[in-house]
Amino acid sequence: MLRMINMPEPFASNMPISSDKICSQLKLANALALSGSEQDHEQAKALFLHILTIMPDHLHAWVNLGILLFETGYTLAAITAFSAAINYHPQCATAHAYLGNVLLYRDELATAKEHFDVAITLDPGMTEAHRGLSSIYKRLGNDEKSTKHRHLGCRDHAVSILPAYTNTEPIQLLVLASAHEGNIPWRLLIDRSMLHSTILLVEYFDGPLPCHQLVFNAIGDADLCREALEKSIDLLRTSQVPVINSPEAVLNTRRIVNASRFTALPGVRSPRMHLIAKAVFYDKQEVLSQYAYPFLLRSPGFHGGNHLARITNSNDLQSAFKELPGENLLLIEYLDSRSPDKLFRKYRIMFINGLLYPIHMAISTNWNVHYFSSEMDEKEAYRSEEASFLNDFKGHLGENVTTALMHISLALDLDYCGIDFGIDENSKLLLYEANPTMLINPPTHEKKWDYRREAASSALSAARNMFLERAALSDSSV
Repeated sequence: MLRMINMPEPFASNMPISSDKICSQLKLANALALSGSEQDHEQAKALFLHILTIMPDHLHAWVNLGILLFETGYTLAAITAFSAAINYHPQCATAHAYLGNVLLYRDELATAKEHFDVAITLDPGMTEAHRGLSSIYKRLGNDEKSTKHRHLGCRDHAVSILPAYTNTEPIQLLVLASAHEGNIPWRLLIDRSMLHSTILLVEYFDGPLPCHQLVFNAIGDADLCREALEKSIDLLRTSQVPVINSPEAVLNTRRIVNASRFTALPGVRSPRMHLIAKAVFYDKQEVLSQYAYPFLLRSPGFHGGNHLARITNSNDLQSAFKELPGENLLLIEYLDSRSPDKLFRKYRIMFINGLLYPIHMAISTNWNVHYFSSEMDEKEAYRSEEASFLNDFKGHLGENVTTALMHISLALDLDYCGIDFGIDENSKLLLYEANPTMLINPPTHEKKWDYRREAASSALSAARNMFLERAALSDSSV
């Protein structure tokens, strides 16, 4: 799946500013951009654009407009803004890094890499560019280069701050994150009018924990981030404050563990799954013989269809074995989720604070269903069906599947988590994956997606309210 990026703190006033009037307008635009309200965001955009009509080459205005556009869902417009900043200021490493981050978010890896490379050429210490390159090389299966850039981007930057924008005393939130890509896309989940966030990259952090009143474990991928989760358990032994998403519970969400423990739940059908080292893969004939064609091969620690292959014959197997990165492979039973109309449907539900929130339903002619590559954009009938699911997901899914979802939520024992699943011909839930890294992605601003806005807004509001409720249970900061 696609994940949200953590850009450097936006709207920092360290870029060239000209004239007192422009300076005051820019400060106001920045303040409005940080306010969090949609009305203020629109005013901020208008102010940035007004500044740019007067000074078309104003670097600070272009960059901050680009960040605001990205964070409010106007991704293509953000690319335009950052591209304009680079056009006027080709030597600005920050603009190249920011554009690279947006392109990485869109999974446009080749173009993103070009801009990260330029940023590092201009500024060899550009942290965000190194982290971006680390993510790109990880997705491409080049662990050596990924590790190199991860060290350069994280080793001396284990602690960062996302300040609250409030005049009152904020709540001190401690966010535990991994230096790898396996984090929850968490920036939209917190209310910055109340929460001052200190983010730790736990693999690179040593020392006592900073002052905090609430802990959010944002490490979500147990397959990719086991080291970070185990270290988080040790770090939290001295903390007495509430923890959202305990690292112990997240450790239990590895794909192979979920497939095993959920298969016994009523109404759930999990795929058979084995983890096999590449070095002995073909020696495991007693395991391989359990899987009839077609079956799936996957490199652990990847999502969104990355490094996943459907094997239909021995030639497919040989090709996938050579191409899939990593030392281990997941051998996965293929569960045919086609409906009677021969279409594939994938549902996403979030479990937040014990309640269920529908996020999306994707319909596709392809077995590997993802919202961004499905036919939802082209087919009005598909969007109408999704609207029915979002408006009444319990009625749409039926009692059997809804009950199965509740059983899975209880088994996961997480405060914030999601599940992707299908439904078989016997109305059983087909498990695809369940983990905390699921994205609540607000739809773009096209009118045809209006029906999706309330569902995304409800889930995000539930998450934000949960943070404030848990913080209220904390007696004091530690």
